[in-house]
Amino acid sequence: MHSSMLAGALLLLLALSAPWSEAATFLADDVPPGKTPIETVVHADLVGAANPEGFMLVVGAYRRWISMFDKIEAIPSSYLQAGTMLGINPALAQASIYGEWMPAIFAQLRLQYDLYGFFASSGALLSFPSARSRFGNDEIDVLKGQEESGLGHRLLLQPTLRGKVGPLYLRNQTDLAYYRFDGRGPFFFEREYDTLLKDGDFLVANRSHVLFEAWKGTANEILLAGPFYEVTHAVDATLTRQRVGAALYWVPKERLWSLSRPRFYAEIGYNVQDRNRGHEAFGVFGVGFDYDLFK
Repeated sequence: MHSSMLAGALLLLLALSAPWSEAATFLADDVPPGKTPIETVVHADLVGAANPEGFMLVVGAYRRWISMFDKIEAIPSSYLQAGTMLGINPALAQASIYGEWMPAIFAQLRLQYDLYGFFASSGALLSFPSARSRFGNDEIDVLKGQEESGLGHRLLLQPTLRGKVGPLYLRNQTDLAYYRFDGRGPFFFEREYDTLLKDGDFLVANRSHVLFEAWKGTANEILLAGPFYEVTHAVDATLTRQRVGAALYWVPKERLWSLSRPRFYAEIGYNVQDRNRGHEAFGVFGVGFDYDLFK
């Protein structure tokens, strides 16, 4: 089972599941009636990918300390947050801890550490002799049985800017990542961004969304859809990938039974520039929910 883009579904989840609101509104220092300045939330998502195919289960929890609320949307507009996540599929397990700061409603900054455990199966962990090596589906199939078990590490800095102009929601997210890997090397197949990296390599990625508000209920009940553009660059391997497509994010109800904010999300797109998948379509799909422990 190929799972090269499975952890990449986390990018979609992070890009689309965060609160959306006006870029410039009046802020309230006081906590509104019925709101609490501290939230503790457990969340779970099942995500899948096409080209290549596979799935990943992601569970996590966070605690959020809110300092300001948006008066119009009644959602947090400034907070500190600490959280942890675990993602698992047949190829690997990914454990993450992070801190996130929203100083204003239009800006977020996340610092995250990820520990990867590779199961020596399903195409992870694979070494390649050169940055010029191909690493598409056929090449991964040929290397079946040559996977290594081991650990990987990532330090991720992720600034995000967002805004709203009428019914349009604008979002730009940048990933600045540093990687370490166990294994033979010298280049390793990195599954989240579907690229090759050296041990001690850097990666830069940028994702831009322009989404249209097709429907809105409460502050959390919403249907968004629109185009996106993504570019990824592996520094030492000098590999660049560009993709375009359409994204959808839908929260149909505030609560479903005891679960909060059930969500459906997807991206369907086209590889404009990619060594292995150039001019091919791809898809990422997911469903998930939150459970409010304290809110």
